[in-house]
This record gives sequence, structure tokens and C-alpha cells, in this order.
Amino acid sequence: MEKYKISEEELKALFVTGDYGEEDGMIDLCKVNASVKSKRAGYDFARINLQNLPEAFASGRNITECGFNVVDLFCGAGGSSSGFRLAGFDLVGALDNNAKAAATHALNFPGCKTVCGDITQLSPKEFHQKIGKPKVDIVIGSPPCQTFSSLSQGKIKSLGKNIREDVRNYFYKNYLDYIEFYKPDFFLMENVPGFQTKYGGKIFGDFLKYIKEDLPEYDVKTDIVEAVHFGVPQTRKRLFVCGYKKKYEFSFPTENREFIEDGQEYVTVDQAISDLPKITDDWRIDAGYYGKTENLTKYQRFMRAGNGDIVRNNICRVSNSKAKHMFSYMQPGQRYMDLDDEVKREIELFDSFDSSVIQSRCRRLPLDQPSWTVIAHIGMDGYEYIHPTECRTLSVREAARLQSFTDDFVFIGNMREQYVQIGNAVPPVLAYSIAQKIRKCLEEKQD
Repeated sequence: MEKYKISEEELKALFVTGDYGEEDGMIDLCKVNASVKSKRAGYDFARINLQNLPEAFASGRNITECGFNVVDLFCGAGGSSSGFRLAGFDLVGALDNNAKAAATHALNFPGCKTVCGDITQLSPKEFHQKIGKPKVDIVIGSPPCQTFSSLSQGKIKSLGKNIREDVRNYFYKNYLDYIEFYKPDFFLMENVPGFQTKYGGKIFGDFLKYIKEDLPEYDVKTDIVEAVHFGVPQTRKRLFVCGYKKKYEFSFPTENREFIEDGQEYVTVDQAISDLPKITDDWRIDAGYYGKTENLTKYQRFMRAGNGDIVRNNICRVSNSKAKHMFSYMQPGQRYMDLDDEVKREIELFDSFDSSVIQSRCRRLPLDQPSWTVIAHIGMDGYEYIHPTECRTLSVREAARLQSFTDDFVFIGNMREQYVQIGNAVPPVLAYSIAQKIRKCLEEKQD
């Protein structure tokens, strides 16, 4: 079937107000959406939304630059990169082997040379040449964590794979090769806490031993950080390893209340996403007007800074009628397994298949609490991330908000690829807080 090509008029409606608008210069996006749906011609979300992107990404956010350069290895879509940019660092090079994630990174960091390649096949010297041989002050990176994550080990074993033989266990060695090449003032590596304890701590011990013996000019500190303490609206524990040359003194931050309302302990789901565009699960255009412009929370104001009136990536999966029927019974924060047996008998979703795993995963997000951890599995199905009040699963932008990507960050690829990019990312607001501490260390030694 031929893919539907969006019309020039509809294209303009996605990005402009004024001459093409209706009342108060606002396009009726519901009408545009209805027009796209009415074509019924194999709508290609990834292609249409890619072709409609602006030629060059430019944020209106005011950032005070610090003059230090960063390279991001295993960069993914750019969670850590975003945090360091928000703290004023200049991203000069990035590397990832996932083509769509690398494309998203390249779009959002136009001044950075983003390389799509395999770190095991690309030497540090070759990479340095590809990015134009800039000065590099800091190297950051998040080697794949699947074999250290308790959520992923069962799946890997079920496929008949030997976790100890999985090459992803040893990407940290390639990462350290780049550290040895660049000799940056600081390096920062992120992973799941399981990296520290898996196999009795043998791999992590080997990692620290390598640094001590081959990179003796560095001191190293490690910390398991809870993202919710830094204004990220989800509970998410991550291990960070920071290496720094011995002339510096560094300690990890313990919290950041910049985005948390006064008198509260964290950013809730409602405080994070309640201002986003109002959509339905049959929405077919990803650009939309904010649903709320007044009484914004600290977090919402930070997310929206410099972004204008329109925000991208507002699309979610279409849920079937049986799934929506189940959603209607669930209260904010409730699991399917918590429903009364009598209510469960009314729900037909699981009549045709019996999956205790899926049943246990079905959860409606809370309103007045942070979200649980947003993981890459959100790209496979959304039943663990049901909207707190609406009969649909989370949109890509809502998931990005829970991961703390600012609204001027645009994801490309098909819907599944966008969700996976978000779930795999380091929360930018968390990376921002650590980057601020690193910046302070660097600037103090300059004075």
C-alpha cells in the first residue's frame, strides 16, 4: 500500500500559527488528525515525522557555557549528553552502534560529531579523527547494562545464551581504552547497580584494578544514586563511577531541589506531565499545543524553557477495546493484580491468552507519586505504563518527561524505537546535577 504523504497545508499546521490558524491563531489539531486518519492509507509515522523536522535543531534555552568539551561513548539518544549540555558543556563527539539512537543524537546536538559505529571495531585514534580531533576535557558513557540488570538476565538465559560469554559484559574495557587515549581531566561512567555486585563483584573489581594499574593518574569515586532525589519524576537507582585527575577534589551530589516544589520530597507524575497536549490513542500527528499554560510546576517550567508553543512526540500505542475496558477499572497507582476477583471476571483481555507475566505487569501510573523506573521494555508494550487518568498508555513525550528529557529534545525513528531510546537513557536532569559538580571542580582549578 502506498504510504500517505502529508499535504503542504497539514505540514504547515504542525509547526506554525497565525496565517494558517483558526481562532487566536491556533490550528485545530483535532481536525488535522481527523484528516490524516480519514486517508486510511498506511500512515508511516517514522517517515512523515522525520521529513517534517526542522533543518537544524536550535533550542531557545539560555545556557551559560563553561568552555569544556565532552565526548559521550555509548551515547544512545543523548540522556547524559543532554545533562552535560544543560550544565554548560560543549558536546564535541559521540558514539553509538544503534543507527536510530545515533540519528536522534545527531539531530539534537548539531554541533557535535555523532558517529554510528561499534566501539569494539573503532579504535580511539580512528574515532578522534572522525570527530575532527578536538580537545577533550571529559569522557562520559554508559556501556550496555543488560547482562548486569536483574530484569534482563532471565530473558538472556531463556534464549540459551551464556551471560558470562556476552560481549556486553566487557564493553567497559573498550570504554577505558578511550580514557587511556584521551587522558581527560574527568570521566564518568553510568551503569545499573548490578555491575558492582554481579559475579561476586569480580568484573567490577577488575574494572577498578584496571584503572589503578593502567590509569594511575586518576582517583576514583563510586556512588549508587537515586534519581528521584534530583528532581527526576521516577524512582531509578543507578551506579556512577567518576574518575578525576589527582589535582581535583570531587564528591557526588546528594540531591538537587531545583525542580521540586517547596515542601515536597519529589516530583510527582502529575507535576511532570499534566501540562502536555491532550491526545487520544488514535492520534496520528506528533506535534501539539500544550494542554496547560498557567500554574505550571517548577519541573514543567524547566522542561518547557525556550521551546515555544508546540511540543513534539505526542503519540502513543493504540490499545484494543478489551485493554481499555481493563484500564477503566484501574485507579491511579493500581495494578491489575490488585483488582477484586469479581472485577477481574468482567475483564476479557486475558480470555484468549493466559499470561501471568503480563497480568502482573499491568499498572496504572500514580498521580501524587513518582513513576516506577521507565525501562526499555516500554518499547515492547505499554501496559506497565498506563496513563494515570486516561484510557491509554503513555505517549512518547510523556515517557520522555518522566525520564526528564526537556521538551526541545526531539526523538526520531518509529514509535517502538523512540520508546526504547527513552528507556535506555540516563535521566538528563540527573546527569545535569553531576555535571554541575564536575564543572565546579574544573572552574575552581582555573581560578
